[in-house]
Amino acid sequence: MSFLKKLTETVSKGVSTATEKAQQTVEITKLHTQISGKRKEIDKRFAHIGEAVFEAYLKKDLSLAEGMVIPECEAIAGIRKEIAGLEERIRELRNEKDCECGQTVPYDTKFCPSCGNKFPEPVPVPVEVLPDPEEEKASEEAESVVVDVEVNHVCEGCGSALQPESRFCPDCGRPVHS
Repeated sequence: MSFLKKLTETVSKGVSTATEKAQQTVEITKLHTQISGKRKEIDKRFAHIGEAVFEAYLKKDLSLAEGMVIPECEAIAGIRKEIAGLEERIRELRNEKDCECGQTVPYDTKFCPSCGNKFPEPVPVPVEVLPDPEEEKASEEAESVVVDVEVNHVCEGCGSALQPESRFCPDCGRPVHS
């Protein structure tokens, strides 16, 4: 294969990867915008609750506020669930999940490299992405990008690559010995 052809393929792969990252960033930005709008809606509902309670206070009967407070609280609970769903979608797009120890790890990690916590098997979530005709054409022409990574540490149990700070193998959960 000629040098020019290899260079062209490498650039094409890089452009394809950059395009995917840009689309991911745009989608994440849209999700953050939706979350922000929902939080503003929650703030408005909190204000309505406060007004209802204050009006009932002025009438010296707080039970008068109950009719308005309960539906507002139920709506807030629903909005919070929607926000949690949007935040989960962002984690999926970033290919991340959170461990109970607070560490953020790649989505396909089986064991936390910091604390050794075993994650449940991931359940695939169908994602509907509308195809872009230009992107389809580019993806047909481009191959997947392979990145060579220098590995300094490997698990003694399964041979998986380990990060220098890992205390447990992310694939089999075996403790890492320094």
